[in-house]
Amino acid sequence: MKMYGRRMARVTAPLLGALALLATGMVTAPVDAQAASLGRVCMFEAPRGAYGAGHAAFAIRDRSDTKHWIYGSFGSTNDAPVAGWIKGGSWEKVRQHFISVEDKDHNNERYYTRYRCVNTRDGDLKRAQSWYSAVKNRGYNAATNNCLHMSMAVFKGYSETLRKDTRLKSATGWTPNNYYRDVLPAARWEVSHSL
Repeated sequence: MKMYGRRMARVTAPLLGALALLATGMVTAPVDAQAASLGRVCMFEAPRGAYGAGHAAFAIRDRSDTKHWIYGSFGSTNDAPVAGWIKGGSWEKVRQHFISVEDKDHNNERYYTRYRCVNTRDGDLKRAQSWYSAVKNRGYNAATNNCLHMSMAVFKGYSETLRKDTRLKSATGWTPNNYYRDVLPAARWEVSHSL
């Protein structure tokens, strides 16, 4: 019994000492490291673009500066130039840009009218920009390299999670409207937001 009491004292004494230090505030518990910000991507949609097939544009958030976004489009005369463009700015600037684009084919009404977003566990802004450049340099082709192809290439370049998501089908064979309406919700993107 004496031996058991000594062992208990040896184990208990340091524990009691640590608890006393914590109680007095002389030692604090370790602080968890802050988790990295989530990635975020959004597809902007102009449903009447391309003679009713729709037009897609992209926006991606910088994980290292969550107030900064990269956004752009490819292949729309309403968004000139047709060869594509890319800009950076705050989320409010992104929204204001897409709200301000006028539909030249429909009495200059608002061109982009809605968007869907999704968060990602990862996101690499430089890779997204690299994919943007690669797709743009291939030149516009309505069947194999259009606005939807570019948006999906930028999203999948940005996020390995999105690149490996089998629910995000190839853009080939889909109109932007159908992809936005059918594929994105099936891949659990957020509900559609109006601009």
